[in-house]
Amino acid sequence: MPDTTLAPPSSVETPQAVVGLLAELEQRCRDRAYGLPQQKLIQSYWEGVMFYVGEHRFVAPLSGVKEILNHPSSLTPVPGSKTWMMGVANVRGTLIPVVDLQLYLIGMKTRHGRRSRVLVITLGSGLTGVLVGEMVGMRHFARETARKTQFVNDKFSKYVQFEFDQDGMTWPVFSLSALAEDPGFQIAAT
Repeated sequence: MPDTTLAPPSSVETPQAVVGLLAELEQRCRDRAYGLPQQKLIQSYWEGVMFYVGEHRFVAPLSGVKEILNHPSSLTPVPGSKTWMMGVANVRGTLIPVVDLQLYLIGMKTRHGRRSRVLVITLGSGLTGVLVGEMVGMRHFARETARKTQFVNDKFSKYVQFEFDQDGMTWPVFSLSALAEDPGFQIAAT
C-alpha cells in the first residue's frame, strides 16, 4: 500500500518546501481522481399522440394537446351548429365544445368505441375537444428522422406537413394548430 502521509508542517521550513509539498499533494489528488464522464451526444426527441381518423393514422404533437379525455358521458347539443359540432361538455366546471374530427374532415361520423378519445386543444383563448376514433398511444420520435410528408390525401393536406417513419410504419404529423387556425373549423354555426 502506498504511503499516504504528507510531511508534518514542522518539517516545512522554506518556501521551496511548501511548493514541493503542494506539488506532491496535487499529484496525489490527480492519481486518485475519477475521470469525467464520457461526453455523449444527447439525442433530441419529438413526442406525439398517435390516433386514427377513419383508416388514416396520424401523430399529433403532444405539446399541442392540453388533456386527453374519455368520451364525455353527456354532451349538451348546440342549436344551429354544423353536424360535426357534437355539443358542449362540462369538464370539471369548464365548458368545452367537442367536435367530431372525422366528420369534419371526411364527412363520416366517428364510431364511439372503448379507444375513442377527446383531445383537448387550445382554440383562441379557450379550449376545444376533438374526438378521434381510436387513440393508439404516445411515442417518441428522433427529431432527425422527420421528413417532408409523402401523404397525398387532399382532405388532410393542409394539416400534414411532415412525417416520421418508425418500425416500418409511417406516421404523418397532424398539426392541431393548423386545424385550430382553419377558418372553416372556427365557424361551427350553420
